[in-house]
Amino acid sequence: MPTWFKKLICKLQPAGEPAIAQLTDTVSDELLFPSWPPPNPREMLSRREFYKDRLGYRKCRTPKGVFEDTPLFSLYRLYEWIMVGHVVNMRNEISMFWWARWPVSGIPDPGEQGDPERYAVLACIPALLVESFNERINLGLRREERHSILSPDEQFAWAATPTNLKFETEPAWTERVRPLDALLHIPDSQPMREEPTTLDDPEASPAFKKKNILAIKPHVHFI
Repeated sequence: MPTWFKKLICKLQPAGEPAIAQLTDTVSDELLFPSWPPPNPREMLSRREFYKDRLGYRKCRTPKGVFEDTPLFSLYRLYEWIMVGHVVNMRNEISMFWWARWPVSGIPDPGEQGDPERYAVLACIPALLVESFNERINLGLRREERHSILSPDEQFAWAATPTNLKFETEPAWTERVRPLDALLHIPDSQPMREEPTTLDDPEASPAFKKKNILAIKPHVHFI
């Protein structure tokens, strides 16, 4: 992980939320720091605004006393933003994962922990990262550190060499997670888009469909 990235652990706040600095004296640690694993998806979906408001108070990206971010923490944050329907912060988190340079295949197995529905949703998220990142790699972007000894022209030539392309893949544990017995529907939070009604709907996300979860194709691409 780049050194500059580590400095962002407790400085970022959700997009569009009020400044946190003025609230830290009155808000409990329960709101300022994440406590994971996150709640069950149906619980979060049933009280979307409540959980979205709670996330707005969060000051740090890691639990209290933990000073280094991890791909598992990022997976949990993506889950939370998807559950509350905050597209901008979900996409920002995807961008942060890209710049952290964690391999998607290295996301550790969070385990079921007594909640197969949450586990199924978590198992779908790496596929979204793979889709987003591989599209960028196809466009010529690279996640690797630049070779400082190369000139700019040499760096571009290196990045364009097919043998140097490193595409992302899903972690193996996602395939072992069973599809849900009962359909889980994650409603779209964007009122201007038409909601898919079945898993066979063209707008239904293939990543979620694999686990019997109905959700519209999320906006996973970033600049």
